[in-house]
Amino acid sequence: MFGVVKIGGAEGNRVEPLLEEIARRTAGGERWVVVHGASGIMNRMCGERGIEVRMITSPSGYRSRFVGEAERAVFEEAAVAYGGSIKKILEGCGASAERTEPRMSVLAKRKEVLRESVGGRIRIVRGNYSGTVVRINGAGILELLSKGVVPIMPPLGHDAECSLDINIDGDRLAAAVACELGAEILIVLSNVPGLMRDVESPDSRIDRGALADWDELERCAQGNMKRKMVACREALEGGIARVYLADGRVGRPIENAIGGNATCLVR
Repeated sequence: MFGVVKIGGAEGNRVEPLLEEIARRTAGGERWVVVHGASGIMNRMCGERGIEVRMITSPSGYRSRFVGEAERAVFEEAAVAYGGSIKKILEGCGASAERTEPRMSVLAKRKEVLRESVGGRIRIVRGNYSGTVVRINGAGILELLSKGVVPIMPPLGHDAECSLDINIDGDRLAAAVACELGAEILIVLSNVPGLMRDVESPDSRIDRGALADWDELERCAQGNMKRKMVACREALEGGIARVYLADGRVGRPIENAIGGNATCLVR
Protein backbone atom coordinates (compact mmCIF):
# COMPACT_ATOMS: atom_id res chain seq x y z
CA MET A 1 0.00 0.00 0.00
CA PHE A 2 1.14 3.54 -0.79
CA GLY A 3 -0.54 6.30 1.16
CA VAL A 4 -0.30 9.84 2.49
CA VAL A 5 -1.57 10.57 5.99
CA LYS A 6 -2.23 14.02 7.42
CA ILE A 7 -2.05 14.44 11.19
CA GLY A 8 -3.19 17.55 13.00
CA GLY A 9 -0.95 19.64 15.18
CA ALA A 10 -3.36 20.50 18.00
CA GLU A 11 -2.10 20.21 21.57
CA GLY A 12 -3.17 16.98 23.24
CA ASN A 13 -3.16 14.90 20.08
CA ARG A 14 -1.55 11.50 20.71
CA VAL A 15 0.42 10.74 17.58
CA GLU A 16 2.32 7.75 19.01
CA PRO A 17 -0.30 5.10 17.98
CA LEU A 18 -0.27 6.35 14.39
CA LEU A 19 3.50 6.55 14.16
CA GLU A 20 3.91 3.08 15.69
CA GLU A 21 1.49 1.76 13.06
CA ILE A 22 3.34 3.53 10.24
CA ALA A 23 6.63 2.04 11.46
CA ARG A 24 5.13 -1.46 11.41
CA ARG A 25 3.58 -0.97 7.99
CA THR A 26 6.80 0.46 6.54
CA ALA A 27 8.73 -2.54 7.88
CA GLY A 28 6.21 -4.70 6.03
CA GLY A 29 6.96 -3.01 2.71
CA GLU A 30 4.28 -0.31 2.60
CA ARG A 31 5.13 3.30 1.74
CA TRP A 32 3.77 6.21 3.75
CA VAL A 33 4.27 9.98 3.69
CA VAL A 34 3.40 11.94 6.84
CA VAL A 35 2.12 15.52 6.49
CA HIS A 36 1.61 17.33 9.79
CA GLY A 37 0.14 20.50 11.23
CA ALA A 38 1.64 22.71 13.92
CA SER A 39 -1.27 24.66 15.44
CA GLY A 40 -0.86 23.57 19.05
CA ILE A 41 2.84 24.26 19.44
CA MET A 42 2.39 27.47 17.42
CA ASN A 43 -0.29 28.72 19.83
CA ARG A 44 1.89 27.86 22.81
CA MET A 45 4.94 29.63 21.39
CA CYS A 46 2.87 32.71 20.55
CA GLY A 47 1.54 32.78 24.12
CA GLU A 48 5.05 32.53 25.55
CA ARG A 49 6.20 35.45 23.37
CA GLY A 50 3.17 37.68 23.81
CA ILE A 51 2.00 37.33 20.21
CA GLU A 52 -1.78 37.38 19.80
CA VAL A 53 -3.26 34.45 17.86
CA ARG A 54 -5.59 35.98 15.29
CA MET A 55 -8.12 33.96 13.32
CA ILE A 56 -9.83 35.34 10.21
CA THR A 57 -13.14 34.22 8.72
CA SER A 58 -13.39 34.68 4.96
CA PRO A 59 -16.60 35.91 3.29
CA SER A 60 -17.29 32.29 2.24
CA GLY A 61 -17.05 31.10 5.86
CA TYR A 62 -13.59 29.54 5.93
CA ARG A 63 -11.63 30.19 9.11
CA SER A 64 -7.85 30.51 8.98
CA ARG A 65 -4.92 31.86 10.94
CA PHE A 66 -3.56 35.30 10.13
CA VAL A 67 0.21 34.95 9.77
CA GLY A 68 2.03 38.26 9.96
CA GLU A 69 5.79 38.69 9.77
CA ALA A 70 6.35 37.82 13.43
CA GLU A 71 3.90 34.91 13.30
CA ARG A 72 5.60 33.51 10.19
CA ALA A 73 8.92 33.14 11.98
CA VAL A 74 7.27 31.48 14.97
CA PHE A 75 5.24 29.16 12.74
CA GLU A 76 8.37 28.01 10.93
CA GLU A 77 10.05 27.32 14.27
CA ALA A 78 6.98 25.47 15.55
CA ALA A 79 6.71 23.32 12.42
CA VAL A 80 10.37 22.36 12.59
CA ALA A 81 10.04 21.46 16.28
CA TYR A 82 6.93 19.33 15.78
CA GLY A 83 8.40 17.59 12.74
CA GLY A 84 11.48 16.82 14.80
CA SER A 85 9.32 15.21 17.49
CA ILE A 86 7.57 13.05 14.87
CA LYS A 87 10.93 11.97 13.46
CA LYS A 88 12.20 11.03 16.91
CA ILE A 89 9.11 8.92 17.66
CA LEU A 90 9.29 7.11 14.32
CA GLU A 91 12.95 6.35 14.81
CA GLY A 92 12.20 5.13 18.31
CA CYS A 93 9.78 2.66 16.70
CA GLY A 94 12.52 1.38 14.41
CA ALA A 95 11.62 3.31 11.26
CA SER A 96 13.87 5.49 9.15
CA ALA A 97 12.44 9.00 8.80
CA GLU A 98 13.50 12.33 7.34
CA ARG A 99 12.01 15.81 7.49
CA THR A 100 11.67 17.34 4.03
CA GLU A 101 12.90 20.88 3.37
CA PRO A 102 10.18 23.17 1.91
CA ARG A 103 12.74 24.89 -0.33
CA MET A 104 13.39 21.57 -2.05
CA SER A 105 9.94 19.98 -1.99
CA VAL A 106 7.08 22.51 -1.97
CA LEU A 107 6.82 25.65 -4.10
CA ALA A 108 4.19 28.05 -2.72
CA LYS A 109 2.71 31.45 -3.49
CA ARG A 110 2.14 33.98 -0.73
CA LYS A 111 -1.31 35.53 -0.37
CA GLU A 112 -0.40 38.91 1.08
CA VAL A 113 -3.95 40.31 1.14
CA LEU A 114 -6.87 38.56 2.84
CA ARG A 115 -10.57 39.41 2.90
CA GLU A 116 -12.20 39.17 6.33
CA SER A 117 -15.91 39.10 7.14
CA VAL A 118 -16.67 41.10 10.29
CA GLY A 119 -20.24 41.80 11.36
CA GLY A 120 -21.55 41.40 7.86
CA ARG A 121 -18.95 43.73 6.37
CA ILE A 122 -15.84 42.85 4.34
CA ARG A 123 -12.50 44.14 5.54
CA ILE A 124 -9.14 43.96 3.72
CA VAL A 125 -6.24 42.61 5.82
CA ARG A 126 -2.68 43.09 4.56
CA GLY A 127 0.70 41.73 5.62
CA ASN A 128 -0.21 38.04 5.53
CA TYR A 129 2.52 35.40 5.15
CA SER A 130 0.48 32.32 4.34
CA GLY A 131 -0.32 31.02 0.89
CA THR A 132 -1.11 28.11 -1.37
CA VAL A 133 0.78 25.26 -2.99
CA VAL A 134 1.97 25.93 -6.53
CA ARG A 135 3.98 22.78 -7.19
CA ILE A 136 5.26 19.69 -5.40
CA ASN A 137 8.74 18.44 -6.25
CA GLY A 138 8.00 14.74 -6.01
CA ALA A 139 11.42 13.41 -7.06
CA GLY A 140 13.11 13.93 -3.71
CA ILE A 141 10.15 12.52 -1.80
CA LEU A 142 9.99 9.43 -4.01
CA GLU A 143 13.74 8.91 -3.55
CA LEU A 144 13.27 8.79 0.23
CA LEU A 145 10.40 6.33 -0.16
CA SER A 146 12.49 4.11 -2.43
CA LYS A 147 15.02 3.80 0.40
CA GLY A 148 12.36 2.78 2.91
CA VAL A 149 12.41 6.20 4.59
CA VAL A 150 9.22 7.89 5.89
CA PRO A 151 9.16 11.50 4.59
CA ILE A 152 7.82 14.00 7.17
CA MET A 153 6.38 17.13 5.58
CA PRO A 154 5.60 20.33 7.55
CA PRO A 155 2.79 22.75 6.61
CA LEU A 156 5.31 25.05 4.92
CA GLY A 157 6.02 25.98 1.32
CA HIS A 158 8.82 28.07 -0.16
CA ASP A 159 7.88 31.30 -1.91
CA ALA A 160 10.76 32.16 -4.25
CA GLU A 161 9.57 35.75 -4.70
CA CYS A 162 9.98 36.66 -1.03
CA SER A 163 12.62 33.93 -0.39
CA LEU A 164 10.76 32.69 2.70
CA ASP A 165 9.07 29.53 3.90
CA ILE A 166 5.43 30.42 4.45
CA ASN A 167 2.48 28.77 6.17
CA ILE A 168 0.26 26.62 3.93
CA ASP A 169 -2.80 24.55 4.77
CA GLY A 170 -1.68 21.06 5.82
CA ASP A 171 -4.77 19.27 4.52
CA ARG A 172 -4.45 20.79 1.05
CA LEU A 173 -0.71 20.11 1.10
CA ALA A 174 -1.42 16.45 1.84
CA ALA A 175 -3.85 16.32 -1.09
CA ALA A 176 -1.32 17.91 -3.44
CA VAL A 177 1.42 15.52 -2.30
CA ALA A 178 -0.82 12.48 -2.74
CA CYS A 179 -1.74 13.56 -6.28
CA GLU A 180 1.82 14.36 -7.31
CA LEU A 181 3.20 11.05 -6.02
CA GLY A 182 0.33 8.93 -7.31
CA ALA A 183 -0.61 7.58 -3.89
CA GLU A 184 -3.34 4.96 -3.60
CA ILE A 185 -5.07 6.61 -0.65
CA LEU A 186 -5.11 9.79 1.42
CA ILE A 187 -6.09 9.67 5.09
CA VAL A 188 -6.94 12.93 6.87
CA LEU A 189 -7.01 12.43 10.63
CA SER A 190 -8.69 14.72 13.16
CA ASN A 191 -10.44 14.58 16.54
CA VAL A 192 -13.80 13.40 15.12
CA PRO A 193 -14.78 10.02 13.58
CA GLY A 194 -15.30 11.51 10.11
CA LEU A 195 -17.78 13.80 8.37
CA MET A 196 -20.83 14.10 10.63
CA ARG A 197 -24.39 15.06 9.81
CA ASP A 198 -24.57 16.31 13.42
CA VAL A 199 -21.28 17.17 15.13
CA GLU A 200 -22.90 16.45 18.51
CA SER A 201 -23.84 12.88 17.51
CA PRO A 202 -21.03 10.35 16.83
CA ASP A 203 -23.64 8.01 15.32
CA SER A 204 -24.33 10.52 12.52
CA ARG A 205 -21.10 9.84 10.63
CA ILE A 206 -21.45 9.63 6.86
CA ASP A 207 -19.77 6.35 5.90
CA ARG A 208 -19.38 6.95 2.17
CA GLY A 209 -19.66 9.77 -0.35
CA ALA A 210 -18.72 10.61 -3.93
CA LEU A 211 -18.15 13.70 -6.05
CA ALA A 212 -21.71 13.42 -7.32
CA ASP A 213 -22.92 13.93 -3.72
CA TRP A 214 -20.61 16.85 -2.99
CA ASP A 215 -23.17 19.60 -2.45
CA GLU A 216 -24.91 17.53 0.21
CA LEU A 217 -21.60 16.50 1.78
CA GLU A 218 -20.38 20.10 2.00
CA ARG A 219 -23.58 21.18 3.76
CA CYS A 220 -22.68 18.79 6.59
CA ALA A 221 -19.19 20.23 7.04
CA GLN A 222 -18.78 22.63 9.95
CA GLY A 223 -15.80 24.62 11.25
CA ASN A 224 -12.40 23.21 10.23
CA MET A 225 -14.10 20.35 8.40
CA LYS A 226 -15.07 22.82 5.65
CA ARG A 227 -11.43 23.27 4.67
CA LYS A 228 -10.75 19.55 4.94
CA MET A 229 -13.52 18.95 2.43
CA VAL A 230 -11.79 21.30 -0.01
CA ALA A 231 -8.64 19.20 0.31
CA CYS A 232 -10.59 15.96 -0.14
CA ARG A 233 -12.17 17.21 -3.35
CA GLU A 234 -8.82 18.34 -4.71
CA ALA A 235 -7.39 14.88 -3.98
CA LEU A 236 -10.25 13.06 -5.70
CA GLU A 237 -10.20 15.34 -8.72
CA GLY A 238 -6.43 14.87 -8.86
CA GLY A 239 -6.78 11.13 -9.26
CA ILE A 240 -6.71 9.67 -5.73
CA ALA A 241 -9.03 6.66 -5.62
CA ARG A 242 -10.01 6.84 -1.94
CA VAL A 243 -9.85 9.60 0.65
CA TYR A 244 -10.65 8.91 4.28
CA LEU A 245 -11.75 11.41 6.94
CA ALA A 246 -10.96 9.50 10.10
CA ASP A 247 -10.39 9.59 13.84
CA GLY A 248 -6.78 10.12 14.90
CA ARG A 249 -7.44 9.43 18.59
CA VAL A 250 -7.75 5.66 18.29
CA GLY A 251 -5.19 2.88 18.28
CA ARG A 252 -4.07 1.88 14.76
CA PRO A 253 -5.85 4.80 13.07
CA ILE A 254 -4.91 3.67 9.55
CA GLU A 255 -6.36 0.21 10.08
CA ASN A 256 -9.38 1.79 11.74
CA ALA A 257 -9.97 4.08 8.75
CA ILE A 258 -9.59 1.57 5.92
CA GLY A 259 -11.51 -1.00 7.99
CA GLY A 260 -14.69 1.03 7.63
CA ASN A 261 -14.69 3.24 10.72
CA ALA A 262 -14.39 6.51 8.81
CA THR A 263 -15.90 8.56 6.02
CA CYS A 264 -14.66 7.11 2.74
CA LEU A 265 -14.84 9.51 -0.20
CA VAL A 266 -14.48 8.27 -3.77
CA ARG A 267 -14.58 9.79 -7.23
